[in-house]
Amino acid sequence: MSFNSILVHMEFDGISNARLQYATDMAGDLDALLIGFAATAVRPVHITEMGVETDDTYREEAVIRNRKRFDDLKAEFFATAGDGPNSAWRQSEDLPTRALTANARAADLVISGTPHGAIPGDIYRAVDPGDLVCDSGRPVLFVAEGAVFRHPHCAVIGWKDTPEARRAVAFALPFLQLSKRILVLSVGEEKNGGAEEGLNDVVRFLMRHGIDADGKFMAGKNGPENFVETVRAEQADLVVTGAYGHSRMRERIFGGFTRTLLMQQDLNRLMIG
Repeated sequence: MSFNSILVHMEFDGISNARLQYATDMAGDLDALLIGFAATAVRPVHITEMGVETDDTYREEAVIRNRKRFDDLKAEFFATAGDGPNSAWRQSEDLPTRALTANARAADLVISGTPHGAIPGDIYRAVDPGDLVCDSGRPVLFVAEGAVFRHPHCAVIGWKDTPEARRAVAFALPFLQLSKRILVLSVGEEKNGGAEEGLNDVVRFLMRHGIDADGKFMAGKNGPENFVETVRAEQADLVVTGAYGHSRMRERIFGGFTRTLLMQQDLNRLMIG
């Protein structure tokens, strides 16, 4: 797996300068195509017996404002990424989550963020990170707010023997090969032979790709919280995990690893559903 094309999501509202610079520096380091992307949709303003409608004058004015914002974002993108053969721009007048999920097909990696935590405040102007990671079919790197690109000093792999975690490890190989130290971390209520065997298999898998890693199991009932505490204790600058081993509804009600990690806005999190 290699990242030859990267799509960076720029927030329609708010500031994406640091995220854009991070993506630009990563694309330059990997000699990859960088695609800038932004999306928004006009919000329905009232509901009638015929369904959801908007006033024509309101829609026209909103479209004009949105297209002006698109022009500003496009100019910002090319000012940072450069206007050459390794940069391209896309925009969509559609719901951001749906649009970004569809356009993810154009890239090996999607770079986004979680400025609103696990759930966006406005579906017409912001992306739902949970839906993005589950539905895009691509690894998503949620960049920490204000992060600066560098090769990871320490990467922590959140390991659970699920298809999502296996895909995450495979897709993360380009990052892991650049990392100075790697910890494969499994958290559960009690250690068993299967958990230890799984950790050892992942460590051996990485070794066959020329990557040295250590394995560690942590016992405890507060799995997500213990995991995040360990990540911070290790001073990790990259976390690699699968997403939503349980249903999204269950995670929203009871919490879980994915939701907990999406709330950690100061961590770089590479995730795949």
